[in-house]
Amino acid sequence: MAAGAQSAIWRDGAEPTTTVGTEDIIEFNEGAVVNKEGNMMNTSFNVRAGIAVNERPGEIDKLQDTGLAGITITITGTIADPEGAGVLAAHKFKEWGIEAKTVDATFPKGRFGLRLGDFSVFNLVPSTLRGYMLQDVEFRRDGDTKGKLIFIATLRFNGTVGSPNGAGQYQW
Repeated sequence: MAAGAQSAIWRDGAEPTTTVGTEDIIEFNEGAVVNKEGNMMNTSFNVRAGIAVNERPGEIDKLQDTGLAGITITITGTIADPEGAGVLAAHKFKEWGIEAKTVDATFPKGRFGLRLGDFSVFNLVPSTLRGYMLQDVEFRRDGDTKGKLIFIATLRFNGTVGSPNGAGQYQW
């Protein structure tokens, strides 16, 4: 995907598709949602290693690398006009938070996808091997600021990491 292209968070349905359905997607342009519902302000990525402590009486504890412990992506943004046009995005997040995060046969690892137009390293289309699960969505209303709702959505990677390509990159 080209730099500056449209970013999106979406939830796949019962059947895998090669295109993202418009009913279960929140799309972002650079700095603004396509339908003027808000914008994506901040995205953070946390790749954690599992470091175990092997305790041995009488000796100094030894640390052991037990591999990848997890990948967490946190997206912070705003939804403009949450009582008007922006209510659709807020309702999608609410629905996604309440309903199933996987679909047994088609998306057993997670049914959420991510596309970031300006940083594609963590882009993912859900499959039977891997997907994102929506861990939580937090909504915030700041003081007397009317017409704006802040959201913080956390996605967690689930599934097979795979092998790096010839360039040493993990492509999902």
